Amino acid sequence: MVPFFSPCLLFTLCTVWILWSPSDILEIHPRIFYFMVGTAFANITCQLIVCQMSSTRCPTLNWLLLPLLLVVAAVIVGAATSRLESALLYTLTAAFTLAHIHYGVQVVKQLSRHFQIYPFSLRKPNSD
Repeated sequence: MVPFFSPCLLFTLCTVWILWSPSDILEIHPRIFYFMVGTAFANITCQLIVCQMSSTRCPTLNWLLLPLLLVVAAVIVGAATSRLESALLYTLTAAFTLAHIHYGVQVVKQLSRHFQIYPFSLRKPNSD
């Protein structure tokens, strides 16, 4: 198990994107870029924490890094224009945010099912 592979790869991909960006994406959209990176890092970190707490094996590579890799590859080969690069950034940010929300909801559902409790409630389910 290599728990630090995904965060290091995330950092590397984002750095390459910033350096090779044809439109200097970090200067144009700094908030959305940092939000995208932060959300991806939060997802990776939450998965590492849940795996550690449940004593399960953590995946070596987070699947969120694949679309990021494709976007960075498009930027490097010059296939991404300035408008397309901005659209790809917004699309990645939306996808990462939805994926992170989905992960959080699924973790809460699994834990509440395992412990037989209602999430965010003081009542217990009926033991029928």
